[in-house]
Amino acid sequence: MKKKNRPNIQEKEAMPLVKVIRNGQITIPKEFRNSLKIKDGDLLEIERSGFGFFVKPKVVLDKDEAMEKFFDGVAQIREKMKGADPKEVDAAIGEAIRTAKTATAKKRKANADA
Repeated sequence: MKKKNRPNIQEKEAMPLVKVIRNGQITIPKEFRNSLKIKDGDLLEIERSGFGFFVKPKVVLDKDEAMEKFFDGVAQIREKMKGADPKEVDAAIGEAIRTAKTATAKKRKANADA
């Protein structure tokens, strides 16, 4: 029977201990903050995971600003394609949205791998 490639707990790097202080606060070790690019004031999402929890950095977008940027992009596409078939314009807008989503996903993956 073939052994599965499972990480051996004893092979893992020793993790620093952190102390819980008033109101449940902890200090994230500097090497973790640096590797995840976490700075003072950043928001973190915390989620239960097994017998512990998982923390990941989050970015909050201003909804109005994001909507304005989106509609500005749509207006630019419509202006460039003035007089074109509406279906072609819609297809170009759809492609721009897919491209933006792909770029965002790549950025997230790169940040997670860093």
